[in-house]
Amino acid sequence: MSEFAAELRARVDDVDAELGLMREAFDDHAIEVLSGRLENLLRIADRHGIDVRYAADAADAPAGEVA
Repeated sequence: MSEFAAELRARVDDVDAELGLMREAFDDHAIEVLSGRLENLLRIADRHGIDVRYAADAADAPAGEVA
């Protein structure tokens, strides 16, 4: 995996985790901001052909298995 792909996956995971926390806190403004940030990261990933969804789960799965 390239450094760019790894960094992009890490950023998606970070924003996704923070978004979950803000949903639990019912912080509507933060949810809106983070949702926009996540959409932008996903758009960048798509443009470069990088699958970032469930990156943390896929990294933990044994070789040859899909998480």
